[in-house]
This record gives sequence, structure tokens and C-alpha cells, in this order.
Amino acid sequence: MRVQRWPVTVGVVLLGAVALLAVAIVGGTALAPSSPNAAGPAWYSFAGGLSAYDAVAGFDLWLLAYGSTWTYAHGEWSNITSTAGVPTNMENNVRMAYDARDGYVLLYGGSYTHAAPYGGTYELPLSETWAFEGGRWTNLTSAVHGAPPPMVLGLMSYDSEDNAVVLFGGNQINTSSSVGGPATNETWTYAADVWTNATVPGPPPLAGTFTGQPFFWLIDDSADGYLVYYNALMHSPLTPGSITWSFRGGIWTNRTASFGPAPELISFGGIAYDSTSRTIIAEGSCVSTTGFTCADRNGGTYQFSNGRWTALSPPTSPPLREDSGFVDDPPDGGVVMAGGCCWTDLTDLTVGWQDVWVYSHGTWTESDPWGGVAPSWVQNDGTWVAFALALVAGVSVLCLLRKQPPSNPEAKSSP
Repeated sequence: MRVQRWPVTVGVVLLGAVALLAVAIVGGTALAPSSPNAAGPAWYSFAGGLSAYDAVAGFDLWLLAYGSTWTYAHGEWSNITSTAGVPTNMENNVRMAYDARDGYVLLYGGSYTHAAPYGGTYELPLSETWAFEGGRWTNLTSAVHGAPPPMVLGLMSYDSEDNAVVLFGGNQINTSSSVGGPATNETWTYAADVWTNATVPGPPPLAGTFTGQPFFWLIDDSADGYLVYYNALMHSPLTPGSITWSFRGGIWTNRTASFGPAPELISFGGIAYDSTSRTIIAEGSCVSTTGFTCADRNGGTYQFSNGRWTALSPPTSPPLREDSGFVDDPPDGGVVMAGGCCWTDLTDLTVGWQDVWVYSHGTWTESDPWGGVAPSWVQNDGTWVAFALALVAGVSVLCLLRKQPPSNPEAKSSP
């Protein structure tokens, strides 16, 4: 009798196909992601980008790098650059905050390219004031009264306790050369088209460059009734905590000791006030050391509430990244982290995260309007899944065909 060996062969192939399908679905192979949908901003545009929740319009407003204005709400991105415009000279050295008193998003700062005496160019800071209101950007510089001097760095946030926007710190620039001037700890307030110098003794001056801001934060904690200033730069990775101050009623107070150990991991991450939980939420990607460097990349989610920093342990967390967008997002009931840099694909090409994560009620959830990136280091574009499914389907069809009865029912197998 002739022995038919095809079932064994088919079984081995089928088993291999199923195994390949499992690997592809679970994500055991690092692959390049699918091409991002153009409906969302490019990942690299979040580096240096700005965002604020516009309570009047009911969406998150994003002024992204390379000149574009976007909105985000309920998982949907909208590019409104064609109707809203883009503030001129406001791509670098810019601060943005929602001005709840005046009912618009306030933009301050800017820079322009200056020709050096001996060739080349460099950026010099501006002191411009812009507003996003009624769906458009408007230059208020000539209409406002007073203005802080041009400087780099500086932090800005709305102060719900004093009903004014607060601008703190910065590094003055020698306008005759590219040499930086002295750092300052000036405090300015803005309300009803008026800038006021409200400088009082406070935190040490900020100093650094245009790109130094990921180490410094100024956030309005409306639930506790003060601004929180956090500085992650000047401390050892072996020493827990850093510098935390509060600003309330025009007074700066060093709360580093009373607020408890502050997180070490916020550098190159994000921080925002979550109006849903009425707490400050921070997500970090590295432990900072002296200087603008990272000593460790462990990440972590922290919460600030009732005058205390607390390390959180959500069941899932976004992949580590730098230069992501981070903003309060009441329409989605939490804070949003979008885009950012970086991971490396199989061709050693540096690629950013084309995704959105929402932190709400103790949980990070991926919301991916682009259709691009998985929530782990594994980037699977579906190629292997499709191949495995096709292989399984092909083997199954082959099995069915082989099991069909012969055309002649009387035919017998040869002895």
C-alpha cells in the first residue's frame, strides 16, 4: 500500500504558520510601523511645540514647530492653520498659557534671526504678545501696556488664585552679540492687556538655552490654590527630590521640604494640571543630572496633590520618549501625551512616536488617531500578521482540496 505523507508535511507547515501568527500578533519581532495617517501632526513637530486647553473653544490648542496650528478633542486632530494663521517670529523661545480671566490663549516671547558682525546668524529673543481668540491668532504687542524685557527661557502659567498670567525667570541677552546676559528671577503678571512687573524675592534665577525648558515647569494647581514651580536640573541622581516652590498672593515660598521628595524623572517628559482629577500629573523619561543630560531612562508617572508628590503605578505606561506634547484634556477626561521622539527601526532610522496616550483615573490608555504605533517597543505594521494569515489560509485550502473524494467512486488504491 502506498503511504500518503502529505498530511505530515501539511501539519508541520500549518504548525509553523500558527506559531508565526502568534509571534506576529504578540509582537515578538521588532518591525517598522505603518505609515502614519496625515490626519495627525508629524511626530517631530511636537519638539518645542506648545499647547493649552482653550476653555472657550472646548479643545486643546497646539502651536507646533515648523509653523502650524492644530486642535485636538475627542480623539480627533484638526489642522486649522489655513483659517487661524500662525504667529510670525513665534517658533522659538515662546511661552503659552490659557488666560481664563480674559478668555483667550496667551502667547509671549518669540525670536528673530540676527546677522553676526563677523558672519553667520544667531537668534535674538523678542518681547511680543499674541492671543488666540475667535479661531484666529492676533498680535497684541502694540495694544498691550508694558512688557517684560526680551529673554530666553522663562516659564508662564495662569494663576487661578490671583486671576492673572504669571511669567517667571529667564536669561537676558546682550543684544549687541550672541553672548548671553545675566539670568533673572523677575516675576511678571498679565491681565486685561497689561503687563506688570511683580518681582518679589523668589526661586533662584533660571539660566540655560532655548532647549532647556524640559527641566523647568510652572503649573497652576487650582485645587490647592497656588502655582507650583518645579526644577529638575540641579540635583544628583542619587539624591531624591529637587526644588519645588509655590507662588500665591504675590509671594514665592520654598516648599521643597514640606512638599516631600519630588520626582527625579520629569526631565524630557511632560507635566500638566488634570482638571478632571484636580491634580498635577507628570510623566518623565529620564533621571536628570547636573547639566542637560540623562543618567537613567526608567520613566515614571507622578501626581502632585494636597502638597505632596506621589509616585503612581498605573497598569500600563506609554513608551519612554522625549519632546512629546503634554496638556490637560477635559474633553477626554484626563491629560494627553502626544507624539515625541524616538525609537530606531530595523534600518537604524530614528523614528518618532506617532501616537496619543490619555491618562485618566489612574490609567494610561492609548488613543491612536494616526493608526501608526503600538504601545510598546515592538512596532508591528501588520506585514507578518498578514503573511501568517495567508499561509494558514493557503494550507487550510490545500487540506480541503486533498480531502475531496476521487472523481470515480469505484477507483481503488493500488495494492
